[in-house]
Amino acid sequence: MMHEKRFGESENFFKETLKILKQAGQDKTMSYLFVLKRLAYVSFLDRRFAESEKYFKVSNDLTPLVTKNPANIFSSQKNMLLFYTYCNLDNATQLGE
Repeated sequence: MMHEKRFGESENFFKETLKILKQAGQDKTMSYLFVLKRLAYVSFLDRRFAESEKYFKVSNDLTPLVTKNPANIFSSQKNMLLFYTYCNLDNATQLGE
């Protein structure tokens, strides 16, 4: 089917890409963060919220180590807040304070 969503296959490709980047010593780069964020989105769309939260947290923690650009740091925090707003309002409130 043309519009079939294959989140599992996408997740495997993203994980393989992260592994390649890590082996190349590129685990503290914007490229790594980009792929990690995409992996978090795929997990979210596949309704595996615990995994998605893990990937968003790693991305959020890693972002200030990779870049000092306030726009990138804000974007990472916003993604975490939006995730919590959807899945866990208590955590969203804590993060927003």
